[in-house]
Amino acid sequence: MKNLFTFFLNSKIFLSICVFSLALSSQYILKQYHIYVLTLLFFGTFLSYNYQRLFFQYIFKEAKINTWFASNKVIVMLLIAISILIFCYSFLQLQLPTKIAALVVSAISLLYPLLRRVPFLKIFLIAFSWSFSTLAFTYLESNLIFDSDFYFSLLSRTCFILSITIPFDIRDAKYDMNKINTIPLSFGVNFSKNLSLIFLFFYVLIDSSFYYKTFDLNAFFATIFCFLYAFFILKRVRENSDNYFYSFWIESCSVSLLFFLIITSILL
Repeated sequence: MKNLFTFFLNSKIFLSICVFSLALSSQYILKQYHIYVLTLLFFGTFLSYNYQRLFFQYIFKEAKINTWFASNKVIVMLLIAISILIFCYSFLQLQLPTKIAALVVSAISLLYPLLRRVPFLKIFLIAFSWSFSTLAFTYLESNLIFDSDFYFSLLSRTCFILSITIPFDIRDAKYDMNKINTIPLSFGVNFSKNLSLIFLFFYVLIDSSFYYKTFDLNAFFATIFCFLYAFFILKRVRENSDNYFYSFWIESCSVSLLFFLIITSILL
């Protein structure tokens, strides 16, 4: 069972579910549902992160990745092949503006192994890609205007992603040393932890204020509970926390919003 759970995390299936959940949360709040946006994001995330795994394995020769991938190569490559087919089919079903946006995000993903070496750019690339794709794709596919509501939502989503991404830079500090400049390496671990919580506070402040003004109590309380859950997890970030803490518990913060949206919709 532990090996299955480890594969679930290391293969990036759970990470793909996290992106899927954020996009579905946006669709739930907007009351605009597009299955091909969801499948594109799920399989696109799976492809993106496994592409980076292959890139680092064969270009940078990282032994940590080699060990896990070597023992699971066949099944991962099979999943990659299936994902390519479903990703391409989903892409073809989208409207032209959504396709263009998807190509932009895909280009960032393809260039990420090189762009991440630009000082401090790493987490902002991730935050933009996740935030824009999980929100803007639904707007574009629904023919909605990029109004002030969109930009406030994009800002709050970006703050949320930044808050749960900074801890991964804390985890990777010993690997990133002498390779790339990150916030923990330049400003210290304690500063990074506090900055992560600050971004989380901005997220809840922006979203809760917006949903309170629009009388969307479902989204309001879901945002509050999501904040509390993420705060509880992020306060326990340690440099020596194990892989399960980062790959499951921190990543689960992305799923928690959808979970609390469903729970509050039942109770309210």
